[in-house]
Amino acid sequence: MNKEEKLHLINEIFTPSAPIENINLFSGRDIQLKSIKETILEKGQHAVMYGNRGVGKTSLSNMVSFMFEDIITIKVTCNRNDDFKTIWERALKKVKFGYPIKQVGYKAEEKMEVFPIQVPDLEQISPTEIENTLFNINENMVFIFDEFDIIKNPKIKAQMADIIKLLSDNLPFITIILVGIAESVEDLFGQHPSVERCIKQIELPLMGNKEAKKILNRNLKLLSLKIDDEISEKIIELSSGFPNYVHLLCKYSSEKAVSENKTKINIEHFNYAVKRSIDNSDHSIKKSYSIATKSSTKTNRFANVLLACALANTDEYNSFSSVEVIEKYNKITGELNKTESLNYNLGMLCKKERAEILSKEGKQKSRYKFRKPLLKAFIKLKQHDFTVK
Repeated sequence: MNKEEKLHLINEIFTPSAPIENINLFSGRDIQLKSIKETILEKGQHAVMYGNRGVGKTSLSNMVSFMFEDIITIKVTCNRNDDFKTIWERALKKVKFGYPIKQVGYKAEEKMEVFPIQVPDLEQISPTEIENTLFNINENMVFIFDEFDIIKNPKIKAQMADIIKLLSDNLPFITIILVGIAESVEDLFGQHPSVERCIKQIELPLMGNKEAKKILNRNLKLLSLKIDDEISEKIIELSSGFPNYVHLLCKYSSEKAVSENKTKINIEHFNYAVKRSIDNSDHSIKKSYSIATKSSTKTNRFANVLLACALANTDEYNSFSSVEVIEKYNKITGELNKTESLNYNLGMLCKKERAEILSKEGKQKSRYKFRKPLLKAFIKLKQHDFTVK
């Protein structure tokens, strides 16, 4: 494989800005894949898949179409202008069936004619009408509604709950999977007790180190590139569990190595990748960081507090305490501050003036969380870049 072919392949296998669509380039998330398979195979079962932004929900949902050869998979991406009717109109228009039609004449062969499902021509479509439309389809089908978090109207969520209940009771061979950014099923879908028994909750957490390393090793092997364990661990650490940052760092490290005709990624390639990854991070992430760390003094305490928050140990809900922050802060600065000395900074980082970087939970024993968890990776990248300069 020559240099040009490798550079082209890099853009095929490392896709930080787009979800993965090729099953051969997807790795990890074995537990969640198993849950999705179990959902589809269990009659009357449906699923809600949720997690933070950037953890790979869309890539995972794209893999559903590869799971079963005999199941039709229809995927729709929701938008802010959608209502129940438009969501299902787009979904049903993607469903097409072929029927043999006998041609006229001696020894005429049969020809396959493709017919779409007829969407009810009504101003509003009810869950019952969707059920009636699907009733005569004798096929196993999966409908995936991605970015469902953009749907804020409780009425639309209630209608989706109603159609899930109807399909579960009457058309158990049809599965609905709702996908979106949320910390819980209730955040994404609302509370609908009538469908609790037929909804499987599938949380997509931050990617573990083993999964991240699997992506890194497998894809670099496709490029015949080697990498030191130390640099590999740096990529995994700075990525903070977000697959897109693994892809960003690997993409630019690989491009730099290949462009120099090297067969091994070195620390210079990695440092270059960090700079490029910072430049190509989401604009809203960069803007939030800039607002949060603005300072008129040489000693930027907010930058160090943010770094301490990014490095702090978190619980199962990705939250951390001020005690954990002060420990990291003192280690970063070499100071011996008490916990109360950072209360002002942590409080300000929860306010609009500092881009509402953090949210605060509880009063006496307060815990904090990043409102945009992707910021954790960006903050670590900024710190690494700063130390290299």
